[in-house]
Amino acid sequence: MKGRLLLLGAACLLTTSAVAADLPIVEPVYVAPIYDWNGFYVGVNAGYGGGTFKHPFDLCEIDYYEGDPEPQALELSNDDFDSCDNGEDEFSVLSGSADITAGGFVGGIQGGYNWQFDENFLFGIEGDIQGSSIDGRLSINVDTPTDDFDADIGTSLDWFATLRGRAGWVNDRFMVYGTGGVAWGRTTSSVNASLDGIDLLSGFDNEIENDRFGWTIGAGVEYALTDNITFKTEYLFTDLGSEEFLDLGGGINDDFEFTADSDIAFHVVRAGINFQF
Repeated sequence: MKGRLLLLGAACLLTTSAVAADLPIVEPVYVAPIYDWNGFYVGVNAGYGGGTFKHPFDLCEIDYYEGDPEPQALELSNDDFDSCDNGEDEFSVLSGSADITAGGFVGGIQGGYNWQFDENFLFGIEGDIQGSSIDGRLSINVDTPTDDFDADIGTSLDWFATLRGRAGWVNDRFMVYGTGGVAWGRTTSSVNASLDGIDLLSGFDNEIENDRFGWTIGAGVEYALTDNITFKTEYLFTDLGSEEFLDLGGGINDDFEFTADSDIAFHVVRAGINFQF
């Protein structure tokens, strides 16, 4: 009886081994973890910017009274700029705008923080500061048999900074986002005029720096090259508003006043690298 049991046990073991040998071997499949965008980051960027810098101006007759014959104003553009309204009897004799195409390179640093509150959605905040060579200037030269007149007017953007929110759609290492917020910066505006080499604006402050505040909006894409380095490209439109940079009040034959503003808005396309930590 014992012999039969031993034979039966041996047969069961041989059968089980044979069946196990025929089963396929299932190896574990490695699943790469989804990229984590959460956390602080800093980086650098560079790009190109440009736009139309507008310089509305007005020449006012400051000794105009109702009893005088009304002078005929000369409109050089369709702008509504009119500075001849300061409580005095003034009339716009000449008004218009020198609209100048500006361009130049930008470069700077950025830093921010990302909150990835869902596998596919992200919110963040970012600040940046940019050096700029964006400049727009218009020059005029008029030569006659007796006189030589030269003039130029323009504005350069010295630097600008932004503080923006970011809202993005995320697919693992890829993100597309919209952005917007506040902007500020500094510009240098100037106007020069000479007749036969004589400075017509001598004695006047014909160059001024303006600290400006405005807004910005844009969009971009970003891709994680490694676990802590990302590459991005971005577009921004920035409007820094209008500031007066020239006021020759009563300085032209004591009968006229000349004022000029600079209205600064521009586009920027840039690329950058971020280091996440």
